[in-house]
Amino acid sequence: MSTPGPRRARLLAAGYVGLVTAAALAHEIAGQPEGGRIPLTLATFPGGIALLVLMYLSAPLTGDGPGTEEAGFSLLAPLFHGAGALLNVLIVWGVIAFARHFRAEARRSRSS
Repeated sequence: MSTPGPRRARLLAAGYVGLVTAAALAHEIAGQPEGGRIPLTLATFPGGIALLVLMYLSAPLTGDGPGTEEAGFSLLAPLFHGAGALLNVLIVWGVIAFARHFRAEARRSRSS
């Protein structure tokens, strides 16, 4: 099996972010049924958790507390899940870029 090209990888990443965002929007439109929260959290792990931690850490700086959310329909949850998925894509991209750089440096140090 060959490695995917850059175009295919970008389409896969965009599809992942779009699918997670669409699923979160459908979950929000359906009235936030209890069974849909766990799969969305797992789909955005660890990016969603990192965003949640950053949000809680920055809440005192902005003056917004964690209890300021409203009950009912909100587009913040789908945006949050989409941002978590985007952060996951960026984490994977960074790990791959680091591994390629490390491999190139290792090959260069062996050849000299």
